[in-house]
Amino acid sequence: MRLYCPNHRTILQPMKTFPTSRRHFLKTTALALPALASGCAGISTSKHSPADFVRVRGGRFERRGRPDSYVGANMWSGCYLADPALPGGRARLARELDRLRDVGATNIRLLAGSETSPLAGAIPRGITRAPHDYDEALLRGLDFCLAEMARRDMRAILFLSNYWQWSGGFTQYVRWSTGQIIPDPDKPVVARGDWHAFMQFSARFYRTPAAVELYRDYVRQILHRKNTVNGRIYREDPAIMTWELANEPRPCADDSTMERDVPIFCDWLDTTAHFIKGQDENHLVCTGSEGVWGCLQKPEVFIAAHQSPAIDYVTVHVWPKNWGWLKAACLGPDFEVAAGKAHDHVEMHNAIATNTLKKPLVLEEFGLPRDYESYSLDSPTSARDEYYRRMFDQVVESCRAGRALQAANFWAWAGEGRATAVPNSARRYLGDPPCELQGLNSVFNTDHTTLAVIRQANADLVRLAG
Repeated sequence: MRLYCPNHRTILQPMKTFPTSRRHFLKTTALALPALASGCAGISTSKHSPADFVRVRGGRFERRGRPDSYVGANMWSGCYLADPALPGGRARLARELDRLRDVGATNIRLLAGSETSPLAGAIPRGITRAPHDYDEALLRGLDFCLAEMARRDMRAILFLSNYWQWSGGFTQYVRWSTGQIIPDPDKPVVARGDWHAFMQFSARFYRTPAAVELYRDYVRQILHRKNTVNGRIYREDPAIMTWELANEPRPCADDSTMERDVPIFCDWLDTTAHFIKGQDENHLVCTGSEGVWGCLQKPEVFIAAHQSPAIDYVTVHVWPKNWGWLKAACLGPDFEVAAGKAHDHVEMHNAIATNTLKKPLVLEEFGLPRDYESYSLDSPTSARDEYYRRMFDQVVESCRAGRALQAANFWAWAGEGRATAVPNSARRYLGDPPCELQGLNSVFNTDHTTLAVIRQANADLVRLAG
């Protein structure tokens, strides 16, 4: 997730078919073949019952023989909060998990891959510090987070890199591979950062074999990692639901390079999903896509990107204020229009996932600021609560009808974090990424009305599951 980007406001174009089996990358580099081969040799039998893992059966999520629909949270900073060197971080993380569990939120989307980057809007410390150089303290933080989630019977969606700048991401892999300078979107170019140039640079990742191989090197490490807290091998850990290829991967910056870049993008998604499946037969794989919005606003590109049999389910993100649908976060006529657009946007993806892709759909990111974009914890959250309620109701109704939309993760959980906390404090971590205003879309532990909406949605899903 990131703030409003003006580059994707194009009108939907007529449907066009894009090939998904072109294997462009396999034809242009030999790197993919040994990676797949070496991965297959490492498969081992899980020590846990197959029923402990989330599966996709009949177009829905299932675990232990029961439907596994959910309303969960985004909390990207879990591994940073649980860094052994951060005073009070692990104690706070345990409390946050208890709070989420209390409202029925058993699914959390977490950062599991970040790259140290020189960009102004990036987090200053990445899990991958340099090629093949990994920050063991942050990995131990991820170990702790997953072990604590396992103790509470919670499950994680782990995204492995990022199309955007705030956690390093694809551009840093390209920089390491080529030595070229990344266009920094958070530094002024005349009046604003050059997001178009940044996005072009980020999309070069898919057609830079050395960059892709660095990414795969990290993925190998994390798949085969042994948790230092509970001894579980990650690829055998039922506390993990999903390996997500990246946060919001996009094929290219605009339509001008679509003919070249969309097939390469689809091929990268397919081959990378197969690469993971070749080493881990227990877990689901998804792309982390925003949906049609992140696929040049073309449904046919979204469909082509998710046809791979190695991609188990599809995702959609919705940001009505960031996308210009809503000027002010407050109830009223404008809110009704924006909420209607959000509903229709999710429904479009539900129809595609149900009728065309025949895969489950997760509303993986959505959020709204406090009323009138106030940052005071005492300010009301009337518009956000109503927005959450409608989005959750859409999930419940879809589950009731047996359609694809099965789950949601709100953005984002901040809990007892506070933007006013002193530096190097566990309370400094909020739900918002470092490039954004802290507290903008965060849900705090004192937001009792929002917590009530989340709790009610999960109770509805439990009743529906019988």
